[in-house]
Amino acid sequence: MADGSGTNNNSRASYQADSYMFTMDSTAASSHTLGMKDSGKTYFLESTVARTITLPAVKAGLKFKFIVTDSTAASTIATSEGTALVKGNVVADNDTDSLDGTTITVGTSADIGDNLTLVCDGTYWYASGHTAHASAGFSAA
Repeated sequence: MADGSGTNNNSRASYQADSYMFTMDSTAASSHTLGMKDSGKTYFLESTVARTITLPAVKAGLKFKFIVTDSTAASTIATSEGTALVKGNVVADNDTDSLDGTTITVGTSADIGDNLTLVCDGTYWYASGHTAHASAGFSAA
């Protein structure tokens, strides 16, 4: 990814600067606050328990990708500013769903492989991705 050297998945559910992919697989409900140093990484949402992920403050060039690997419990991804800074859509079944708001919920109806990418221009977080279920995989409030 960042340097083309491949996958480093040695640090499960941790945030080390040299790691590119993380499986968030804690067995207890948890909160994760992402920082600027986490930009460019891919997060596998193994959500067997409720999980809350907070994005860093808006800054141009930040990018995060989330892939659903289990959706037994819902996860949320929220802006740190607490204001409606997320804009965008996901392809949902044969339609599109708007993801404008403050918090994105990865619902229990999400399928394995559903994915979401968030990219920041310094003012907003732009969301794009895919879910197999219209109005069920991802939602925003």
